[in-house]
Amino acid sequence: MRTYRLLSILIIISQKGLVTGSELAEHFEVSLRTIYRDIEKISEAGVPIAATGGKGGGYYIMENYNLNNLFFNKKEIEPLIAVMDNLKFLFGNNQQFNDIILKFETLRNNEKQEYEKLSIDMSHFSMESELREYLFLINKAIEGNRTLEFEYINRKMEHSNRIVEPIQIEFSEGQWYIIAFCRIRKDYRKFKLVRVRNMKLGECFIKNPISKEEIGKVFSESYERKGILITLKFSSKIGEQLSEYFSRDKIRCLDDGTYIVEDSFPDDEGLKKFILSFGDECEVLDPERFRREMTIYINKIYSKYND
Repeated sequence: MRTYRLLSILIIISQKGLVTGSELAEHFEVSLRTIYRDIEKISEAGVPIAATGGKGGGYYIMENYNLNNLFFNKKEIEPLIAVMDNLKFLFGNNQQFNDIILKFETLRNNEKQEYEKLSIDMSHFSMESELREYLFLINKAIEGNRTLEFEYINRKMEHSNRIVEPIQIEFSEGQWYIIAFCRIRKDYRKFKLVRVRNMKLGECFIKNPISKEEIGKVFSESYERKGILITLKFSSKIGEQLSEYFSRDKIRCLDDGTYIVEDSFPDDEGLKKFILSFGDECEVLDPERFRREMTIYINKIYSKYND
């Protein structure tokens, strides 16, 4: 812990130029005496830290000592800066994350033109302010081992109140999720944040250790139980675009130029809507039961326009 603090102190002073001992003590939630000892250790390591007294004084790194490229070279830092820039507004006042940002910004000042060529956007256009608030609450809950309470809207547009023990924040396929143990369903669940309403912190709980691999296995088995294997046929016109929606190993091109996709999907109304999004470029071949359900679903839509 002390090594991390020493490195962070060095970065903060380098970035800000002049920092008081009191500011550092408040930042790291330690005593002023501890900061004095830390500064002494940094100086012993050969970093030329100087101090000025009185009002407006503080610690600073002497001229001509450069910390640039202490952690990464320019090529390594480029994609990381793009990601950090995008995530910064989401994590608000999270001190751990802001300390990481500060380390990357030491390279920003002199090399800015090198990584502006890469831009990454991981926000969600429909709920930017809510997303910022939710990510802050989730991170706080994970760090403090506290439950989260919220209203959730599932695929069927059913509303339910949930109490969960959060494990991880995930960004996947353009969406933000919270992975957690749901006390209502008594199982691990993945909740899409755009379907969450009125999130708030709950009580403290004792965390049950579970690895990333175990969580992945739980979701994989659940997906297989609830899923349905579908065979879809696509026209040659849309075939070249299928890799935007399906894994390449699921796509097969036939001699006549049409395409076959075989994959598992959640068996619900959302699947029907997804298939219909391809219009008449897509046809369900198997299973026959689902093909009949699609026929009923399409006729139901047709009846609304057949007055």
